[in-house]
Amino acid sequence: MEKVKDVPVIIDITHYPHVNFYKHAIKILTEKNIGVLVILLHRGNLVSIFEKECPDVPYVLIGKHKKTISGKMIGMVKRDIAFLKYLSKINFEVGTGAGSDSIAHTTPFFRKPSINFADDVYKLVYYLINIFVTRNVIPKSVPSHGKNLLKYDGFKELAYLHPNHFTPNKKALEPYNLDPYEYVFIREVSNASLNYRRAEMGKLSKVLDYLKEMNLKILLSIENKSLINIFKDYCIILKEPVEDIHSLLHFAALTISSGDSMARESCLVGTPAIYTGGRDMAINTELIKRSCMFKVEDEESIKNTINYIISNDIKKEVEAKIKHAIEHEWVDTTQVILDVLLGTIYKDNSLIEKYKSG
Repeated sequence: MEKVKDVPVIIDITHYPHVNFYKHAIKILTEKNIGVLVILLHRGNLVSIFEKECPDVPYVLIGKHKKTISGKMIGMVKRDIAFLKYLSKINFEVGTGAGSDSIAHTTPFFRKPSINFADDVYKLVYYLINIFVTRNVIPKSVPSHGKNLLKYDGFKELAYLHPNHFTPNKKALEPYNLDPYEYVFIREVSNASLNYRRAEMGKLSKVLDYLKEMNLKILLSIENKSLINIFKDYCIILKEPVEDIHSLLHFAALTISSGDSMARESCLVGTPAIYTGGRDMAINTELIKRSCMFKVEDEESIKNTINYIISNDIKKEVEAKIKHAIEHEWVDTTQVILDVLLGTIYKDNSLIEKYKSG
């Protein structure tokens, strides 16, 4: 297969998890002497995270993260225009992103293919991408149809949590004075899931009380930093970005998360997860059916599920189920990324054919 010289792969990264998703593929592409250029959205500490995970990889900043719906819509248009101007100045062969509308909208102007990796096909942004993108690559467990669709067995998170890339490290516990399986990892990404508008009277405090009664230590990662003082006497409060957070997830007895991504990450490193976020996501169904993830919201159900997981040693069951699935069913998603990108660059259908959904 002849190498395409001096033609970069364009990767658009707009969110922190996308750094993890692409970082191993970027490393392998670079080792193959295939040029990679990353476009970053100006968002929080995304740049510093990318520089740490992908040192020496060239990148440019285009656009700024907006929080309001109107701001997002205006920002999308402005970013597309900035993309067009920038891409007109460089040579590239293929563009990719994990939900990048800018890649999908601008690459057709240069008659170049675009590849989108997704696992949630019900968001508006997915439809705005699907109209223009050359290929949509999604897990088989997510129901979707289309001529441009490719499907694989597994999860986006296995791009960085597959054993080819991740090995749990007990040393991650040392800064917190923790022992394996004697603590609970809690992630709160909004004040909706556990209803703590008045945190001292909310469900989260009551759940924490229950965990304390069970003599379990608590690691808390909380998005609303104004609530830290309220919960600091209950928990060990994590300060983001957390070093080796996935090892902390692996060695937890269980995870309680209102964020769907972290709930899946927990399951995929072998730790049962109670998902309190409320969304009914197709990608979560497979983990729920395997009794690795438990979708509950009300306080009493959360307590009952905690008791069930601890009393029945569900942690060991989840570890065994996930290990078997990774060895016999699910693929290394980084390999999927590489196959589709390289198959597109070199027009090698043999690399892509196995993912066609029929």
